[in-house]
Amino acid sequence: MKIIKLLAFSVAGLIAAGHAVADDFKQALVQEGKLTIATTGNAPPLTLVQSDGSLGGFDVALCERIAQDLGLKAEFVRVDFAATIPGLKAGRFDMICSAVARTPARMASPDLYLSEPTVENFTTLVVPKDSEIASVDQGRGHRIGVVRGGQEGPILEKIFEGDVTVTTYPGIAEEMLDLKNGRIDAVSMNYLTARFHARAEEGVTVLEPGFIVENVSPYTHGLVVSRNEPDLLAAINDALAKLKADGTIDKLKEKWITGE
Repeated sequence: MKIIKLLAFSVAGLIAAGHAVADDFKQALVQEGKLTIATTGNAPPLTLVQSDGSLGGFDVALCERIAQDLGLKAEFVRVDFAATIPGLKAGRFDMICSAVARTPARMASPDLYLSEPTVENFTTLVVPKDSEIASVDQGRGHRIGVVRGGQEGPILEKIFEGDVTVTTYPGIAEEMLDLKNGRIDAVSMNYLTARFHARAEEGVTVLEPGFIVENVSPYTHGLVVSRNEPDLLAAINDALAKLKADGTIDKLKEKWITGE
């Protein structure tokens, strides 16, 4: 899986090209004329803070384009990942755009809708280059960092049956700092972000292949909206299908994910 490929979007169930999506969802937006979007800015290359302080990344650029195509302005709100879903449920955001895995639990949630897939990914480990951990199955008995609210903690508990010390962090930057300082032995995160850190930072490496857990890893990412907003979901999926068809998603992928 060295080359990550965007999934081909399923057109089944999506509104046919050329058929306009009703704008009824705009009446329920948090702010009139704006799509209020929760993101962390802490999972590059999907969501990150650029050198000038602005948000960037594949997810951010994609959501900006979706908002534009819906005739709205994208209004991003930076929060810790663990606060994204509670904030959506509380009506603070219209959408979550922050490297969210389309897990079975989230897909079955009575509170959430997940969009059609945006990109394929899997869960792995980042370790120091001199680590004794040479493959993901050697994580047993070690101290591993995860982001609070993410799927990595449950994956580790399931695979290692409790024979692992899992430490939770508000974001990736904090767990990477502890990895460098030797407070933990590894960090579990998505491969795309792990590869980004391994390329950008000396002294760490990403393990391949990653964890294989049925219906959990590998997985796809999606955008998240409230179950109370099916019309917004339909509009987002329609926009995604069009952006896939016209090559926009491939261009965003080249800029943020596969480009060297």
